[in-house]
Amino acid sequence: MNLPHKITKVLILFICSLLGMVKVYSQTNNADAVIKEIHKHCRQMLLSDTVYATERGLRLTDDIKYNTNVAGYLNTLTADGSWGDISYKNQTRGTWAPAGHLYRILLLGRAYFKNNDPAYLTAIHKALRFWIKNDFKCENWWHNNINVPFAYSSIILQLGDNAQPDELDFLNNVLVKRIPVNAATGQNLIWQLDNEARVALIHNDYTAFAKAMAGMQGVITVTTGEGIQPDYSFHQHGAMMQVGNYGLSFVNSLLFWMSVTDHSPLAFDKAKQQIVFNYCANGLRWTIYKGAMDIPAIGRQLRKNAAVKRGTNLYEDFDLIRSLDHSYQCRDVIDGFDYPGNCKLAGNKGFWRSDYMVQLKKDHYLMSVKMHGPFVKRLESINSENLKGAFINDGLALVQSNGKEYNDIEAIWNWTMLPGTTCDTTVDPGGKKAFATGNTSTFVGQVSNGAEGISAMDYNRMDVKAHKSYFFVDDMLIALGAGIESAEKKNLVTTVDQSFHEGSLINSKNKDGQKWLWHDGKAYYFLDNTESVKTKTEYRSSGWEGVNNNDTGDDKPSAGNVTTTYIEHNQNNKYAYLIKPGVNVKQLQAGLNTGVNILANTTSTQAITSGNNIMIVFYQPGSIIVNHITLKTDKPCLLICKKSRNKLSDVWVSDPTRQQDTINLSIGKIIRQVKLPMGDYKGSSVKVVL
Repeated sequence: MNLPHKITKVLILFICSLLGMVKVYSQTNNADAVIKEIHKHCRQMLLSDTVYATERGLRLTDDIKYNTNVAGYLNTLTADGSWGDISYKNQTRGTWAPAGHLYRILLLGRAYFKNNDPAYLTAIHKALRFWIKNDFKCENWWHNNINVPFAYSSIILQLGDNAQPDELDFLNNVLVKRIPVNAATGQNLIWQLDNEARVALIHNDYTAFAKAMAGMQGVITVTTGEGIQPDYSFHQHGAMMQVGNYGLSFVNSLLFWMSVTDHSPLAFDKAKQQIVFNYCANGLRWTIYKGAMDIPAIGRQLRKNAAVKRGTNLYEDFDLIRSLDHSYQCRDVIDGFDYPGNCKLAGNKGFWRSDYMVQLKKDHYLMSVKMHGPFVKRLESINSENLKGAFINDGLALVQSNGKEYNDIEAIWNWTMLPGTTCDTTVDPGGKKAFATGNTSTFVGQVSNGAEGISAMDYNRMDVKAHKSYFFVDDMLIALGAGIESAEKKNLVTTVDQSFHEGSLINSKNKDGQKWLWHDGKAYYFLDNTESVKTKTEYRSSGWEGVNNNDTGDDKPSAGNVTTTYIEHNQNNKYAYLIKPGVNVKQLQAGLNTGVNILANTTSTQAITSGNNIMIVFYQPGSIIVNHITLKTDKPCLLICKKSRNKLSDVWVSDPTRQQDTINLSIGKIIRQVKLPMGDYKGSSVKVVL
């Protein structure tokens, strides 16, 4: 995927304009000259055709969607300054229709300062008078305190000396009072400061603008509060992963002001910039595969094309980062876009602060799992968003190879049969009871050595109990489940996969009687012969209102054949399966050897070996024998170690309970007291020297 040539060309011109500021600032650092130059550059940005000229967060969700060109909006503006196709009485909390009025004015502004046609300026003032007269408000505070001041102040910045007194009065006497947000944190605080900065530029107020820039830099920190986490995930609304919504808007907002102030006395501190760049490189880009964002990373804003829009957005952000940091090299490589041939992106990324793990091999696959528990909230459902996703954080395990497996599938998913989850299929995934509960277990976590990883949880929610672990190793996902209980097991299943049907679907067994399934370039092995495995393919078609009840102007439903593979639990209380992408049928029929050996699958221990890797989940203190070597722990933990011949080395361990200071490990005759990470790094992985 490539950016349109027009955007790239404009971006180059924009970067050149940044460099032109150097000369100005080298001649003077006078406050008045500085603020006027920044004002000029900000206005140039707002009048440009670059992707950074508007609030892209709204474009990502289709909250703002243009159904014609700017000439069309000029011609359809009514005599009273309104547009007939906008429902001004709309009170949808997400996609609030009246906001589109202001964003159309922004389009008119960019057109006027290009063509100098007075008809456009007349239309702008007419449309602004209509807004001022009505002062539209939404039931969702965000639009009133953030969105409307943002769009309105941007229009005034565009107009410059053409802004009329009544238009300025409405900004200064009405909207400015609404900008402060009570106890704002994270991206909500950035949005507030963004609005304060725009008002300061309108007034050419150096002191106020400098204060807003300093405030933004104060938010740029690694924290366990709301914002960038120590693992480079992003939290908002408490300990809730919000990487692809608030976390992406965070980058968009800050990069805008970094570029506007670059080479000025108010430029962002390099260390602060680096925190944002690191968040993009060590966090966001791990969620992108084939140009699209992984579903659990998107958050609650599950809408049509949401994944692709976020991938493109991040690619555009990296273009701007490269203009600010010329040493970035391969850290801006994103799967699905052009990149230097010598740049690689592969390995395991454990977002332990968010119970989210990714195994990524560029151009080959992305595998992920998302959990929640006492330290990480499940994903919320507000503003008519994520209406069925009560179980999206309950072990959702996605395996992508061609990148189309789950592309816009959310509208037709069976949300009680999400890949990787164990659930009663009769439960309402959008019901109040489901959204009022969460996993109550205290054992939820992960361990990663950067190449391989384990994510595991003791699951206890809505009368369903299970010990679930996911091992990412040797280009495979191995999933084990044990102790699966429910008062009513008749409808209890573990879903292996639920994806779009593509090509052939082949079921068979190997010479040892082991079941396997091949579909869409992936091999599915069922490692326990007692499993009751079912597969069904059915055509589905549905609109998006059941998942996200916001009118985005796109009434085309999602449709297609969906293949679901699942394991029934009415007779058994465990499962063991393996998914390996990038496998053809001939390899399976010839007897593909995965090299995986299950050492244990119980409520106390789940463990496998694969190649030279030993991977163990100790839900409680215990021991296990591998190659005549006993591994023993006195505390619950997750453990990865390497074996070479009959020796073990390179051990990584973590504490999913986040309650321990130390763990005593015995590996053969070697005994080590492992000091676990503390403070902000509780639950992260530590390497043990043997």
